[in-house]
Amino acid sequence: QFTPFQKVSFSVDQVVRSLVDANIIGKGVSGVVYRVSLDSGETIAVKKLWPATTAAAAAFKDAGRDSFSAEVRTLGSIRHKNIVRFLGCCWNKSTRLLMYDYMANGSLGAVLHERGGGAQLEWDVRYRIVLGSAQGLAYLHHGCSPPIVHRDIKANNILIGLDFEAYIADFGLAKLVDEGADFGRSSNTVAGSYGYIAPGMPTNLHFCIGCV
Repeated sequence: QFTPFQKVSFSVDQVVRSLVDANIIGKGVSGVVYRVSLDSGETIAVKKLWPATTAAAAAFKDAGRDSFSAEVRTLGSIRHKNIVRFLGCCWNKSTRLLMYDYMANGSLGAVLHERGGGAQLEWDVRYRIVLGSAQGLAYLHHGCSPPIVHRDIKANNILIGLDFEAYIADFGLAKLVDEGADFGRSSNTVAGSYGYIAPGMPTNLHFCIGCV
């Protein structure tokens, strides 16, 4: 089954035949990300979630973190210049795919730590990245109904566009906050990445962009 969230000109078959090891651009706790070149000349990013039978996927679901449902539920209904554009999703009994715009510059983490230590990032560029990330977060918290808490903001989940604009990505841990709910009381699951959870704060209300 294929559900597009944008007007797209590609088929699932075009996507699936490109899911080979040579096209892998990243791996995470929830799955593998591929760079997919389409017949139209367009390039997209596709996240293939780990099969539900793997130990990693089982642990992810046991912790209440269904990455597929979380990303479809959040990204499928929001639009913002600083949030990665969600193109669609498809699934069958054994495979679940999430499709996004491709960012040629990769993640902020890669730019900072894997390509010369971020030497090419002048301070005005770093400022724009921080500002764009903050604007994306402000939209999630104040411009969405119900509000959305990302719960895993870190350098690897900030994608960088061709003009070094920031895009928040990876909503696998995101949570919708019901109107009138006390979020601090209603969510007691530890969520996020070690090193990015602010000490002394609830683990589900952390924000860290200081690494920039």
